[in-house]
Amino acid sequence: MASKTQRDTFYNNVVSEDGFGAGTPASYTQVINSSGNITGDVTGTLNGASIVKVAETAAFGDFTNGGAAVGTFEFSTDIPIGATFLYAAVTAVTGFAGDVSAVLTIGDGSDVDRYNTGTLNVFATAANGVAAGDPSGTRYHTAAKTPTLTITVDADWDSVTAGSVTVELFYLT
Repeated sequence: MASKTQRDTFYNNVVSEDGFGAGTPASYTQVINSSGNITGDVTGTLNGASIVKVAETAAFGDFTNGGAAVGTFEFSTDIPIGATFLYAAVTAVTGFAGDVSAVLTIGDGSDVDRYNTGTLNVFATAANGVAAGDPSGTRYHTAAKTPTLTITVDADWDSVTAGSVTVELFYLT
């Protein structure tokens, strides 16, 4: 269990300073790892808004060959109507090998990079993940959307022989 100072810091940083206003703090679970860092998932509600995390790991064989240099993977869970997207986290990458480059975008099936900014290097292994940047598309969902990962390689998707990526998406409902 976190100390009172850690709980107060969490409450002040997440509930007050991030624009959710003062109110009932979110419930959360956490672990203090061997480096002394607090890790864990935030769950529950902030002033009636639920924080939701969906995460999927996709191996290179899970991607559909989109023709030429593109492979796509659709999440099994939609982001619902009325959700407000917060951010994406790419938490683990095993490099997509077999070509000379591989970059990832996180979209919704019609906007290829709605949930991230730029292209994320997934050619090299990054056990601790890579920064996804701010969402580049509209945060509010007027329709349910299926998150879609798109990886573009240099030559042809069929040349990819290995790789996997874990992506976490966070939104409010």
